[in-house]
Amino acid sequence: MSDTLAPFTTMVDLFDGRLDPERETAQRTLADLEGYFQGSSLSRSEVVYRVYGIPVPETNSEVACSTTVLEAGDIEGEYYMTKGHFHVERDRAEIYVGLSGEGRLVMATEDGRHAVEPMRRGTVNYIPGGWAHRSVNVGAEPLVFFAAYIGDAGHDYATIERRGFPVLVTRGVEGPRVIDNPSYGV
Repeated sequence: MSDTLAPFTTMVDLFDGRLDPERETAQRTLADLEGYFQGSSLSRSEVVYRVYGIPVPETNSEVACSTTVLEAGDIEGEYYMTKGHFHVERDRAEIYVGLSGEGRLVMATEDGRHAVEPMRRGTVNYIPGGWAHRSVNVGAEPLVFFAAYIGDAGHDYATIERRGFPVLVTRGVEGPRVIDNPSYGV
């Protein structure tokens, strides 16, 4: 039993998503998202989102968790978003719990089916296995959410980097709008 993970507790700030203790942090800047937006940006070092991880062994017997803080902003009307990914183990599902802010969860299958769901404080988004997923901040404040998935799911960013998602979420006159992605699959 010496290789068994010991129980532990992590505190989550339900407004800003920070974890205590902070164990693992990754951040993505506009430079890291080169090619994901239809438009271009002048501030390449601007942080778009941070992921605060609760690391566990990457096995099918552990549940990996994290919080994501996605800043408010847009590039020529296209809201800030996460890179988005499929799971390497395609049948692995994921759950998001909205903590603060307002966003949209964009999901797609490899054959192009897609769904867009709301994200805000109190939403529980279920992402079935086989669905790529990306979060988009459509509000004026950071979008903060908690994620949980089976530890061996892995992240396939390359498929999304190559093909994109079938739809984009953009700023409209009356609020966020979902439009076809002219670069999808190109």
